Amino acid sequence: MKQSFFSLFFLSVFLLIVGLTGSLGAQNFDGVVQFDVGLAGLDSRAQVESAAQDGRIVILEGLMGDAVVEENGRGVWVSLIGGSWVSSDEVRAYGCMVHFKGTRFAEVFPGVVPKDPSPDYVPQGSRLLIAAQILRFDEVLGMARAEMVDYRVLD
Repeated sequence: MKQSFFSLFFLSVFLLIVGLTGSLGAQNFDGVVQFDVGLAGLDSRAQVESAAQDGRIVILEGLMGDAVVEENGRGVWVSLIGGSWVSSDEVRAYGCMVHFKGTRFAEVFPGVVPKDPSPDYVPQGSRLLIAAQILRFDEVLGMARAEMVDYRVLD
């Protein structure tokens, strides 16, 4: 009887600790990811500056546009584009330039269609889901610039 009581007690304490740890993790997740900003939410300088100052990661989904490999080959800038219908005959387009840091991304996003693509090659027009940190608003392009934290190809 005593042994089953202590087993039940320790099991209860263990489950309580696991439950508290899990709930703290969920609260921390909201502190790391800014869920109220997406690609459409980065269409103005003020919104981009606010997201950059916030510093949390944003989740962006869109189609891969152009890819530009940096001259030193240490990274690639990929345009992520999306849009939404404003009315029955008007579409609003959104965009963001996302930096993929690292030499391996030159094969993933080479900028031109390769003759012999790597197995990781992502073609233009692919749907991407990107976790990124907003850097700044690019005045010349009129869109946000972001640093990729992680990504998935959705196609």
